[in-house]
Amino acid sequence: MNAKLRRKLIETAKRARERAYCPYSHFPVGAAVLTDENRLFFGANVENASYGLTICAERVAIANAITRGAKGIQAICIVGRAPKPCGACRQVMAEFSSKDTPILLVDVGPDSRKESIIRLKMKQVLPHAFDPLEAGLIPPNPQNLVKRRRTKAARKPVRKTKLKKKR
Repeated sequence: MNAKLRRKLIETAKRARERAYCPYSHFPVGAAVLTDENRLFFGANVENASYGLTICAERVAIANAITRGAKGIQAICIVGRAPKPCGACRQVMAEFSSKDTPILLVDVGPDSRKESIIRLKMKQVLPHAFDPLEAGLIPPNPQNLVKRRRTKAARKPVRKTKLKKKR
């Protein structure tokens, strides 16, 4: 990813952060994803009075991309104060990216003028991600990028078994 595209990804996530709905935590987060088709999608955290129903910016951005036809993610940017994706977000990110997908964590100061960027790869953010292909749960398909993550053990075709009809 070149510097111009990286800056566009960061600015998209910053603008998304401005749309966050966070009346309880007052902790706005924005995210942007660059898809394999070179399209940008964004999301912001959306809180709920029932805290468990809150959805993080990363998952909103990924859902926006996937529901609009994206097949996978080439880069992810998260913007906030000390932004670090939660466990659920990390697993969703892993579902649609490769182990080498760049993750940009952009820490903005309280006045949003100063930023520091931490660059990681997906394998660093979630080093032992649950991989459904490696677990033998799914065959490779174009809807997810597990085809990029295939290991030698997972290259064997998944056997389909017939279900017996109940009498």
